[in-house]
Amino acid sequence: MKTRLFIGLLLGLGFSQYQAAGQRPVVVFPPVMPPPPVDELVITNVNVVDVDLGEVEPHKNVVMRDGVIISVGKWVPAGRGVPTLDGTGKYLVPGLWDSHTHALASADDERMALPLYVAHGVTSIRDVTTTRPLRDLLRTCQALETGPRVGPRIELAGPVLDGSVDEHTGLGLNASRTEGRTQAEAQMRAGWCSLQPGPLLSAEAYWGIAAAAQERRVNLTGVVPEAVPVLEAIAAGQRGIERSDKLLLGCSGREAELVAARAQALAGARPLATLEACIRAQQKDVLASYSIGRCTALAQALVQYRTAVMPGLVGHDFDLRRDPAPEDPRFRSVPASERREWALAAHERPRLSANKLARLRLTDSLQQRMVATLGGLGVRIVAGSDAGSGTPNLFHGGSLHDELERLQTIGLTPAEALRAGTVNPAMATGHGFDMGRIHAGYLADAVLLNGNPLDDIHNLRRIEAVVLRGRLFDQPALAGLVTEAEQAAIQQNIAAQAATAIR
Repeated sequence: MKTRLFIGLLLGLGFSQYQAAGQRPVVVFPPVMPPPPVDELVITNVNVVDVDLGEVEPHKNVVMRDGVIISVGKWVPAGRGVPTLDGTGKYLVPGLWDSHTHALASADDERMALPLYVAHGVTSIRDVTTTRPLRDLLRTCQALETGPRVGPRIELAGPVLDGSVDEHTGLGLNASRTEGRTQAEAQMRAGWCSLQPGPLLSAEAYWGIAAAAQERRVNLTGVVPEAVPVLEAIAAGQRGIERSDKLLLGCSGREAELVAARAQALAGARPLATLEACIRAQQKDVLASYSIGRCTALAQALVQYRTAVMPGLVGHDFDLRRDPAPEDPRFRSVPASERREWALAAHERPRLSANKLARLRLTDSLQQRMVATLGGLGVRIVAGSDAGSGTPNLFHGGSLHDELERLQTIGLTPAEALRAGTVNPAMATGHGFDMGRIHAGYLADAVLLNGNPLDDIHNLRRIEAVVLRGRLFDQPALAGLVTEAEQAAIQQNIAAQAATAIR
């Protein structure tokens, strides 16, 4: 009897949760089984998009074998047993990259997030999760590569080395160069192949970390610390810069003065509160001192050192009141607890004054203009969604498309935006010779589209099929992955409510 009551409680909680959300109750199904891998696949008569040149190569046959592209041209293997996919009138692009996600924050999160990326044509992600042991993250990566689970290829961003002392870094706000180097070396010995600098690092600790990363040829990508000028970080070997606000500071004619003030704030009493007040007080000066000459010099340095920039434009939308429609189907893959947190954050937004909102919009507009300038001058722009970070209305898989479309909106060409989601992140992570292009010898991660993305980047949403790790996901299979993510969200809701009821 107790067992039946408990099962009834679980089912009732699931039903009531969906009734409260205004949705019909949904039966919880087991995970969708992925399509079996095929030894060989030929996509015939397809328009291949050359992402480097921004051109279409029409009427090509693309032969894939054991998960690798072996031919792009006229040849097709002999025999009737080779699976073929008619690409007539369709366009083939490399699998998309999301260069900044939090998909692996927990086992529950990854069950919801990973299928969604594949469903949206995202075959690779750079995940910045650091709260779980490395062995757990590697176990997930291995399960995706060799097991039945479905998800993108994963590049781990590595631990954040910051100035706030915690169990991950042990660094203080005034850490020395030696302490920075020691921590970086410890993380690399632990098995991390990439490192992330944090905003609260002292300049000295940062130099130590950067030197260790360069010596070991480990990728250093993340924000530029508040106490470090952008050009100095580029020269120190940082190969990826995130957060457009610090780049905007790098375009200010007063950068040295403003950075020195931030470093002084971190060195004084109540450092975090003082730094926050300092940055807030500097915003007018940053906007007023924006210099196109400084921006051009910054672009030249970024190009010279091949440093990638991840602007994260859609991450500003929530503060700027650019919200998705309430009926957006992507909400169905977000657990109820997270939706409640988003709703609470939205409820608190009206406290912003009209002046502050106007200043936010002005800053956002200038950041967009800066990113367009950098892209136009040849800087390697990479697209990242920041999905899973806690910022409301950022969706696993879907928000990468939002970011690519925003890049086109601010002035990048469709070809430049497409490169930001394909070959640029592949090159930024050291995969420029095996990922990010439809070329012989490259991994056969590809997306078949029903429209030309070089005409309009929105056509990336018109997905006919996805190829990943030798598996062909047609439209029913892709829809099944979305259903799997939605079911995972439902199961998390039921489990959370059951736990609450038991307590």
